[in-house]
Amino acid sequence: MNQKKAFRHVKIVCTLGPASSSPETIQEMLNAGMDIARLNLSYGTIEEHSRLISEVRLLSRNLGMAAGVLLDLPGSKRLAGSTKSVFGQHMEFALSQKADFIALSFITSAREVEEVRELLKEAHSDIAVIAKIERGQALEQSSAILEVCEGLMVARGDLALEISTERVPMAQKYLIKEANRRGKPVITATQMLESMVRSVIPTRAEATDVANAVLDGSDALMLSEETAIGKHPVEAIKMMVRIALEAEMAFPYEQLLAEGRWDILHEVNDATARAACQIAHQVQAKAIIAFTTGGTTALRVSKHRPRQPILAVTTSDSVAARLVLAWGILPVTRPGPRSLEEAFELARIVALETGVASKGDLIVITAGIPLAVSGSTNLLKVHAV
Repeated sequence: MNQKKAFRHVKIVCTLGPASSSPETIQEMLNAGMDIARLNLSYGTIEEHSRLISEVRLLSRNLGMAAGVLLDLPGSKRLAGSTKSVFGQHMEFALSQKADFIALSFITSAREVEEVRELLKEAHSDIAVIAKIERGQALEQSSAILEVCEGLMVARGDLALEISTERVPMAQKYLIKEANRRGKPVITATQMLESMVRSVIPTRAEATDVANAVLDGSDALMLSEETAIGKHPVEAIKMMVRIALEAEMAFPYEQLLAEGRWDILHEVNDATARAACQIAHQVQAKAIIAFTTGGTTALRVSKHRPRQPILAVTTSDSVAARLVLAWGILPVTRPGPRSLEEAFELARIVALETGVASKGDLIVITAGIPLAVSGSTNLLKVHAV
């Protein structure tokens, strides 16, 4: 288990390309802190992408790390054509590879996202849909888009061309805040450490940009050319991790918990998740252990931004891979407990095995009763390891 990953809240998305195509480099990237491997289907061949996906999954499994695969679907800058004609071919590849995430390029409305989700439903697929906000119309419709996708990507490059460069910083802050409020993961992307395509160190402005993206509330930060074609892909990841960890030391955990800058839902499961974070803070617990069937329990806890690591215990490898994107969540795949006593013992074991807690420490456990029923978060327990 990578201890830095266990105690880092913000996730790192890395674009694979010519500079990061060998098994040796991919393994170094995973060890350095890569959480999600992104493949831009605008470049390369299907055969190349298939090999890289296989390498990421094999290496992450051998290293005992959950790692997600995000396929960036090119889309079209032109409005002509139906959603199926624009994304269909690449969606078929995503389905064949059982991708964890697909990112939709150049969308303008919630309806386009809904049409993609309908296609996925027809294929009996649970791939998570990430909507890229890179057009002015998408920015205007972002509230509606957030309602129908599993997450957002703030694609600052093309967005700057659409709305002008000076408007991008405030658009970024707005989109991150709206995604946080709804508990949807948000990726901040484009030119975060661009100078590291050539240099071994970033500019001070880039370091500040990364830190501010963390403090704004990004779930994940993305490296593009830095890891795809750059001279120092592994060093870029290590640098981003160091900046993120430093910024997280100043993250306003207690302030956010007290102010509640999120949608307060009149539901038992949302109240339980929020209470888990409040109790963990009050008793200074070392971790929050969330037993989750489909991922919703862990995502509800993540929404409230606790200081503690969130260990998401699930029976599903695909659920674990999707949870890798969310702030503060460390997925752990285990056989499902058959009773509450087994659940409490499993929580103790994973807390020790991941190194987030030691014997005698307190942890907070949240789950649903009955066990293994998705969307039924209603149990909360403070437990001594």
